[in-house]
Amino acid sequence: MDMSQNINIYVINLDKRIDRLERLGGQLDDMGLKWQRISAIDATKATPDAFEHATGLAGPLGKMGMGDRACATSHNKAWRAFLESDATFGLFLEDDVYLSSDTPKLLTDDTWIKPGIDVVKLEKYDKGVSKVLLGQGFTLPNGRTLRPMYSRHVGGAAYILSRKAAAAAVQRRNICVPVDHYWFNANVSSMARRFKPHLINPGMATQREFGFNSDMAFIGRSERPKGWRMKWRRAKRGFYEISRLPQQLLAMAFLGARVTPIEWIENFQEKEE
Repeated sequence: MDMSQNINIYVINLDKRIDRLERLGGQLDDMGLKWQRISAIDATKATPDAFEHATGLAGPLGKMGMGDRACATSHNKAWRAFLESDATFGLFLEDDVYLSSDTPKLLTDDTWIKPGIDVVKLEKYDKGVSKVLLGQGFTLPNGRTLRPMYSRHVGGAAYILSRKAAAAAVQRRNICVPVDHYWFNANVSSMARRFKPHLINPGMATQREFGFNSDMAFIGRSERPKGWRMKWRRAKRGFYEISRLPQQLLAMAFLGARVTPIEWIENFQEKEE
């Protein structure tokens, strides 16, 4: 496939997971897309000082475990690589993600990313259908829609950043929530509130539907608090959810935001036809 490509691609991959690199790299190669590998930080081998330039020890959701800190630092490496290029936008992929076959249609031209849009989520997180509060948007060249998010929908396996957003993240040096919450949960992240992420629906990327469970997620599950600490964490999450309710009601009343089903469709145009 011979095509121009206006959005750089960065694949975040652990050195030991050659299998995942071959699978995702093969998919990207088959699509005719150029990409760059970013060597991820291995949480099982890293020491805490490996994370000092990128992450904090704790934040609104509690302590940042080694898995969360390694994941955030790995993404930070990818953002830095992007900023060293001359590209206007970068697509960041974790190695267990599976992409829809119409992905190249969005990467050959970045003019669909309108001024003021700095963060775009391609991923439909987890299995089944999710519901997210989305504002009014517009149709993309591949037939899907791009709409602003007014409620959280986590998952950091596939997203696009502008140079402005990536530079702001690198300069802050204190990621204190998991990286998907950092960009896609305004309840706990000032970065998500500042950059107002947009979401592509139906989703163009997925992890869980195909069983490619994240190594970082596996480590993160083993580090989750237990007992009263877990109850306290859930209570805090509930508080943050409630604190966003006034803004969400305003978005529904004045900006046309609606609770919208989010699903994964491998090729939206083929399904529509």
